[in-house]
Formats: sequence, C-alpha cells, structure tokens
Amino acid sequence: MRQYTIGISIYVNASGDLGLYENGLRQNVLFLYNLFNASPNCKRAFLLNHGDGEPGPIPEGIPINRSDIVRTAQVADQLDFVIALGAALDEPTASKLKKNGCKIICYKGGNGIVISMEAIIAQPPRQDAERYFDRDFFDAIWMTPQHIHTYKSYCETIYRCPVFEVPQVWQPLFLEARLSGLQKPFGYQSGAGKKRIGILDPNITVMKTSHMPMLVCEAAYRQRPELFKAIYITNAIQFMQNAHFNSFAARLEIVKNNIATVEERYITADFLANHADAVVTHHWENGLNYLYYDVLYGGYPLVHNSEFLRDVGYYYESFNADSGGEALIRALTEHDHNLPAYRARCDALLAQVNAVATHNIALHEKLLMELH
Repeated sequence: MRQYTIGISIYVNASGDLGLYENGLRQNVLFLYNLFNASPNCKRAFLLNHGDGEPGPIPEGIPINRSDIVRTAQVADQLDFVIALGAALDEPTASKLKKNGCKIICYKGGNGIVISMEAIIAQPPRQDAERYFDRDFFDAIWMTPQHIHTYKSYCETIYRCPVFEVPQVWQPLFLEARLSGLQKPFGYQSGAGKKRIGILDPNITVMKTSHMPMLVCEAAYRQRPELFKAIYITNAIQFMQNAHFNSFAARLEIVKNNIATVEERYITADFLANHADAVVTHHWENGLNYLYYDVLYGGYPLVHNSEFLRDVGYYYESFNADSGGEALIRALTEHDHNLPAYRARCDALLAQVNAVATHNIALHEKLLMELH
C-alpha cells in the first residue's frame, strides 16, 4: 500500500479549548486521528483546525501532538485525503484541496436526517441542522452503522456521491484521562443492597430522551421496589419548569416515592464512579454511541435496546417498558453472579471497536485506496 498523508477537521473553540467532553463527535475526531497514526502506511495525520481559536495546552492524558493541529492552508499541498468530521470545510479550501488531487470524505457520525426533521418543527427552530453548502465537496461519505437505515439514501441523494459504512471506533482515552481525579474508583463494585440507577440520555433530540428509561425503571420498581436506592435522571434539570415533563414524571411511583431525582449534566466517568451501579438507556434509530462503551468498559450493567449489542449488557425490546423492567431486574439481581462472563463479553466487544485494532485500520485504509 502506498504511503499517504491525511487530515481530519477539528473545531478549536475561541478559548483554545478542544471541547473534548462536549460531545461524541469531538471524541470521534481523536479516535480517527489515533487510528491513522497507528498505521505504518500513514506518513502523518493532521488535525485541521477550522474553529475560532488556536489550540491551548493539550489536556493531560490526551494523546495529541500539538504540532499536528494546523490550519488547512498550512498543509494543503501535503494532503492526500481529508476527512471532514469535527468542523465544516469552506468552499475555497475544498476547491484548493480538490485542485491538488486531494480526496475529501465527509464522515457522518451523527444522524442528520432526524436533526433536519426536528429543525423544521422545533420551537424555537434548531440551529444545528445541515445547510448543504458543501453538497459538491465530497468524493465519498463514510457513515457509522447505526445511521445507515435512515440516513444513507438521504445523503446519497443530497450529496450525489457514494456512501460507505464504516465501523464505529472507540478507545477508553477519555475515561482514563479522568480517573486520577475521581473521588471513588471507576468500575462496577459487587455487593448486596439497594442499587443506584443512572439515566444518562442527553435529552436534546428525539433519538435519545429519558422517557423510556424512566418507564423501564418504573416497571421494575413496581415489581421489586426493594432493589432501588436511587434513580438519577441526568441531563434533565432544564425541564423542571416544563409542563409535559412534570406531568409525565408526576405519574410515576419512582417520583412519588422520592426514588427518582432530576439532575444536571455530568461527565460519564465522574458520574459512574460516584453515583451509579447500573445504567438504563434507550435509543430510536441511534443504536450505537460512546456511552455504551464507557459503561461496558467499567463492567457496569447496561440495560439497553440496541439491536447492535443484543449479546452484550441486558437487552430489552424497543419502546417496551415491561421488557425493559424485566431486563433491569435481571441486571440488579444477577449481575454479581455473572460478572466474569459479562466482563468477557464486554472485552470482546471493546476489542472489536478499538480504534487502533489492525482490522479497523485495514478497513479504513481499504476505503481510502479505493478512492484513487
């Protein structure tokens, strides 16, 4: 395979902060950066800054070579491939790259079609939906598996280029970077007694809200209330004055009996170490996300409806609170006994999605080479 140089777009905030704990997209940039850096075929991987600021100090424990963060114009003549992921490219930059023979890939790690639907009905309107000024920029689109069903044809029609499925890749970097600062050890702790449940769905899109996890907890609580110490509904403090949310929550025994509380946003590692013995989650057309891997890495029970992870964690049928309640009760009553086998299944999954695993490097490079 021939040698190549690649750039991955990144957004540096005006403050110089990389915002690595703001969302999964920013973390995805680093995972791809590490993937290509791990390949002997890659001469160099750049992080192409299309943000408002210049990078400040790299956070401790984050493996980024600061000299690799550059403006695209500085290295445009060196690049064989560019992946637009962490920030959008502008038209002059895309034109220059294409004139130089550089192949440009748009990486879709999020489900833009659902956000587009929400953008026209939300009040006030969402401002983060796609604008399609870049519809002619790309030679290919890479899309992670959970979005293929809803988003693939949409992108092929709008962007008029082929869409290829790529595996979602992950590393425990962002967890491990937080561990030294934690008050309590990260990782599931066996033991009898009542359990604390975490609901960490972000509540910023219909794809991942706390409605179903709350109902799953309610269904389990009605059957086995003695299992529950607390249920923390995170990313929901902003709904305390929301009429719908208050009416919904008020109908639940977990709320009436002061088992469930509404909380602010947390960084995952901090929350799991300090506040959770299990996590309940639910998705709609978004069956893979980094939260799952973070939870599984710690050996915590993950009660979920992801069809991609049926054999890992405690699976329940989508939009079925009773099925979820049964799965949660199994998690709370059987997890300690099954912990060695559970950890083995988690380890196998995490090895499969490891960004620097040979099979993931080879697949991404195969797709690169097919563009030439």
